[in-house]
Amino acid sequence: MKGKVPATFLATLIFSGNCYPAPPVHKHEPDFTLTISTQDETVKYQKNMDIEVSVKEKNISRHQILYMLGNFEDRWTMNVLLDGHPAPITEQYREILALKKPDPNGLLINRGSGSGMAVTINPGESRTYAITLNWYFDMSTPGKYEIIFTTGTDPGRPDNVEVKSNTITITVLPSEAQ
Repeated sequence: MKGKVPATFLATLIFSGNCYPAPPVHKHEPDFTLTISTQDETVKYQKNMDIEVSVKEKNISRHQILYMLGNFEDRWTMNVLLDGHPAPITEQYREILALKKPDPNGLLINRGSGSGMAVTINPGESRTYAITLNWYFDMSTPGKYEIIFTTGTDPGRPDNVEVKSNTITITVLPSEAQ
């Protein structure tokens, strides 16, 4: 019986409570909020026009938030619906989305092109960024576009919490030529 573990010993270990499950992952409250806004709630479509959205990240924690500079558009997932259906995305946004896919090990692959410079947001402070939305979505079709941004607190990690912005609506009217 040398080198073998008796079944009664294994049963005693299993049922005695000496085998502990992995501790549960504790989700935490997000450290920041996302708020989006626009100055142009209604626009008349024109070729080569820019439709801008402001994205404000506010630190609501008691500590600094640190992240690497890069393409700020890479930081968020932009969801845009045209009359209740997903708006067509541009090739540029398709490439960004491909970079955000997690690998099988649960890590986030190449989340943007960091410049090596860090940005901090102190408690209570915020940073606002301008995003030209139609660089990422084809907004040439007239209709109502509903926009919401999301991001994670710790993308690719078990304790990640998804943070959602408010929803805004931009109405695109047909151009005079349409």
